Amino acid sequence: MKLINTAIIASSLFFSTISASDLNLKNDGVKVNYNGNEYSIKRIHDEECKKINGADPQNIWSGSYAKEGLPQNCVKKFVTTIGKITPMKINDTIQTVGEIEVINFIKKAQDRKDMLLIDARLPDWFLQMSIPTAENIPFPYFNKDKYPDDFYDVLDMIGVKEVSKGKYDFSKAKNLLLFCNGAWCPQSTLAIENLISIGYPQEKISWYRGGMYSWKMLNLTTVSE
Repeated sequence: MKLINTAIIASSLFFSTISASDLNLKNDGVKVNYNGNEYSIKRIHDEECKKINGADPQNIWSGSYAKEGLPQNCVKKFVTTIGKITPMKINDTIQTVGEIEVINFIKKAQDRKDMLLIDARLPDWFLQMSIPTAENIPFPYFNKDKYPDDFYDVLDMIGVKEVSKGKYDFSKAKNLLLFCNGAWCPQSTLAIENLISIGYPQEKISWYRGGMYSWKMLNLTTVSE
């Protein structure tokens, strides 16, 4: 499967079509009163910090923002200035899972061919680090209209056949667990939306919302290419 030109889809990288209710966390936020004072709950996008880490995966996962002299294994990175918050649930059928469920999925998948852990991020992110055993299927490849050749490669990987135009055989569809960078990253949700659009059995889809961000926060094992 060929690598795509990340610049093509860069403009849509951090905008999810799945909305987090009607909360406007990006601009004025949600107004609340507490002990007689009014507060605005919103994401704080520090422009100065954006200049430092931007949206470059190498900077975010490999850069050093901690005090000089610390052992690299002790340097932790918490990205706070990019992305858009995703909801806790995509819908009532697709299960949102945590780290324990991801680990159990990996263990079960060792002896089964009908389970697939999918890193839906772009290749540059995947090459920096990923969860052991994950297959990198970048989210744009799930879009038949934009990447038809890659789309059919994806169908083959997930056990689906197109029996006629727009009609699919899901009898051998695999159980999928998708993830991306974290709660601020829409790449896995975009992939899932495209799966839903072709009729993929939603009971066979799980979503690790925490993604690499939560995985790293808990200091779990990662691999890199």
